[in-house]
Amino acid sequence: MKLKTLLITAIGAFALNGANAGESAPAVDAKNVVVEEAESTFSGEISAGYDTRYIFRGLWFGDNAVWGNVSIAKEITSKLTWSSNVFYTDIMDNDLAYSEYNLGTALSYESEVGTFGIGLTYFRFLDGFSGNNGTGPGGQKDTTELYVSYSRELFYGITGSLLAAYDFRIDAQYLEAGLGKTWKFNDVLSLDAAAAVGYGLNDYYSQALSGDDANAFTHVLVSVGLPIKITETAVLRPHVSANFSGDARSRGNAGSIGDEEVFYGVSFAVSF
Repeated sequence: MKLKTLLITAIGAFALNGANAGESAPAVDAKNVVVEEAESTFSGEISAGYDTRYIFRGLWFGDNAVWGNVSIAKEITSKLTWSSNVFYTDIMDNDLAYSEYNLGTALSYESEVGTFGIGLTYFRFLDGFSGNNGTGPGGQKDTTELYVSYSRELFYGITGSLLAAYDFRIDAQYLEAGLGKTWKFNDVLSLDAAAAVGYGLNDYYSQALSGDDANAFTHVLVSVGLPIKITETAVLRPHVSANFSGDARSRGNAGSIGDEEVFYGVSFAVSF
């Protein structure tokens, strides 16, 4: 959702009417020629969606989640881009009150060896971390995270990514590696596939009371989407995803959703 758009508009007037071989073209009055180059402008995206499950970094939060996101970006230089976003999700399950919003800001730098990023995200858990306005660790209301990232195209259009994050509230770390690729069938239809594996350190939101490990793999996530271009700026994307819990998540997730970790969803995004 970090978008970058450089808007350059050139409007000119040049007349060659009646200019044939051996004839000179009429002179052009420079005062009638207008050339305008616009500075880099803000670009962005508004998106919304529904998922049968809200699973974040391998941890289940609830079923039947609706969400929305607004992101903006500005190209500071040809290589450096600033972006920011606001995200909100709500669990539409009467048995669990859970809602959350995030505020994020980041810088990304494109180099010859890949794209480097650094960002800060504030997470607000409106009903407590475990929902239902709980108390204790499950009633944690918010946290702030600092992260660094790196991505680059590896081969055959496959992009690799790395992420390292630090959670200030719980003094714990999260690491993730991912792969992704998109196949474009035509101007309307594409197929994208992604896989990611996460690792938590120092009890990164693992459920120790359930027997989850404090330092272990959190999950493996595999997702396939089918982006459908509705207009030049609007995209509809259904997806199917499968989450495979690691030792930092398996017992806690199993107590909530059992062994069934396949979920589905659809999103709609408009860029500007």
